[in-house]
Amino acid sequence: MTPFDWRTLPPLPALRAYEAAARLGSFSAAARVLNVTHPAVAQQVRGLERHLGLRLVAEAGRSLRLTEDGTRLAAALNSGFAAIAETLTTLRQADRHRGLRITLTPGFAQNVVIPALPEFWAAHPEIAVSLVPETRLSDLAREGFDLAIRAGFGPWPDGEAQLLCRTRMVLVGAPALLDSGADLAHLPWIVNLTDPEEAEWMAARGLDRSRLQTLDIENPMLAVAAALRGLGLMFATEAMLRDPIAAGQLRLVPGWDLPETAYWAVTPHGPPRAPVQDFLRWLAKRL
Repeated sequence: MTPFDWRTLPPLPALRAYEAAARLGSFSAAARVLNVTHPAVAQQVRGLERHLGLRLVAEAGRSLRLTEDGTRLAAALNSGFAAIAETLTTLRQADRHRGLRITLTPGFAQNVVIPALPEFWAAHPEIAVSLVPETRLSDLAREGFDLAIRAGFGPWPDGEAQLLCRTRMVLVGAPALLDSGADLAHLPWIVNLTDPEEAEWMAARGLDRSRLQTLDIENPMLAVAAALRGLGLMFATEAMLRDPIAAGQLRLVPGWDLPETAYWAVTPHGPPRAPVQDFLRWLAKRL
């Protein structure tokens, strides 16, 4: 790389204002593209002339007439800024085509993200998405993930956390199951024996899990599939079941005062990549 001393260069805003004015032919035109006022551009250009000790603009009427020095500087600035802009565009396009690698819970992947991916790709066809559904907490930096979607309240020291949504826990069942007329103690249940909270919620309603007909499924994707087939009542987050509830495939069981939880987007420390920001903006609208 060619060495140079930043201390010898004029302020960057002045160089930018002069390049735009010289290329477009007037202070007014430069002001429009830079989203500043005409006097602000003129002030930057005059300041640049004072800094250099050179006259760059011979005439500044309705259109600019540059001096010989001004013409040489304008050509150099245009070449340099154009090269920077071209390189930045190339880098951004390459980064977008690199796609996203996302770790998330299996249930969130199946019930929230995957059904809506065609909508995301319709808006961002250039962004490839790789989903890694898993229940464990992955190390984002070490395992090369761009994003984690996690449920709960953290903390997550391996990244920067952004709240996606708060959602309540709900109890749901297939319509045919709930319309059978049987009380809850005589209906089948889909449970997760590794989750102590489910047993506590049931006990608070006088239901002894050991005396119920239960199907133990830890995998939330399989649990939802089983609930849709009417194999039992199940607990889940309302956000995860929004589509089947809206479609009438599952119904809320009323009278259950269950706690809230939250979904978070966790990105590696540092500024998130542009494709990550696009994905999160889209996902926030879905939730």
